[in-house]
Amino acid sequence: MTHWTVLFLSFTIAYSLFTLRLWWAWRQIPVSNLIPEPGLLPFLSVVIVVRNEEKNIASLLQDLSKQHYPADQFEVLVVDDHSTDATIPVIRQFAVHTQFPPTLLFLADHLPVGSSEGNYKKKAIEWAVSQAKGEWIVLTDGDCRVGPDWLRSIAQACSSQEVALIAGPVTFEQEKTAFERMQTVEFASLIGSGAATLQMGFPTMCNAANLAFSRAAFYAVGGYQGTAPTATGDDLFLMHKIHLRFPGSIRFLKNREAIVRTSAKATWGDFFQQRKRWASKWKLYQDRRVIVLALFVFLSNVILLSTFLLVFFGKIPVCWFLMGLLLRFGAEFFFLADVLTFLGQSRKTGWIVPVQAVYFLYVVFFGVIAQKRGYVWKGRKLN
Repeated sequence: MTHWTVLFLSFTIAYSLFTLRLWWAWRQIPVSNLIPEPGLLPFLSVVIVVRNEEKNIASLLQDLSKQHYPADQFEVLVVDDHSTDATIPVIRQFAVHTQFPPTLLFLADHLPVGSSEGNYKKKAIEWAVSQAKGEWIVLTDGDCRVGPDWLRSIAQACSSQEVALIAGPVTFEQEKTAFERMQTVEFASLIGSGAATLQMGFPTMCNAANLAFSRAAFYAVGGYQGTAPTATGDDLFLMHKIHLRFPGSIRFLKNREAIVRTSAKATWGDFFQQRKRWASKWKLYQDRRVIVLALFVFLSNVILLSTFLLVFFGKIPVCWFLMGLLLRFGAEFFFLADVLTFLGQSRKTGWIVPVQAVYFLYVVFFGVIAQKRGYVWKGRKLN
């Protein structure tokens, strides 16, 4: 057995044990199915920052108008981030025909183009929070869909005085191609990993498509002050700030009624820009444990890719490589199957294997490409 084989097997065992630890932590997260009593319902302010969402925003607003939550106990604030399509007319048309009109705010009135260093969404959220009436702020995106008990499930989770931020589950829907179905599995791994590490005591990931936080906690940590002036990280960096200021105050909402659904990226170009934006965050992490974990995952996949190439060129016996793959893929399968089942995506379990077959290439590729600054998001070229 060569030194490289020992290195490969050592990293593979460590990676597999960590994946099994994530799986165990995921299973330890309590399932929340309780509905709060009417007298305990907090006032919620739903904040949606939109940019060019004319095709999607009406569906989300319709979902919000059908919530099983008292109409006098929540509000919806839509912040337009300099849209150039028909997003605003669509929102206004919806407001005319509903008994629950959203409050429409224009970021252009508060923040001119070019004055935020690309940090438009964070500025939009900060402004919306300053205008909101709710003691809790609930974030989602304009291209999302929510179920009728979404707000009730969030209200139940934030009823504890010990909770300052709630990370909710997100998944994809209406996938039409193999590429989109594989994204569903890959995205489930991110949701599950974020939930599991949160259960383990060190938050790593969350998603602004389904996020709620105490308004008091937001101001206590200074909002986004001190975070990187980038277009990304409005969810993750806020979670880290609240975790540092209020340890143990963050929860993952493991409730099927709380699942938010959105669409996978239909083209490679859109997928590339989104994942490059996500991967660029790791350099900005402040928690050393999160940085070490990101480096460990990246290095494990680099070693897996290198070993694959060595096997291909006959430098390492294939038996050791297959043994390591079986160990690694087995641990990942257990974890992902559980997460997909919770997300209502059990029929996608069969796609775990093809995702595993290319995942190490994906991690290495985006880990390297993220070092190059610049990506396109919502029609803007940003750094």
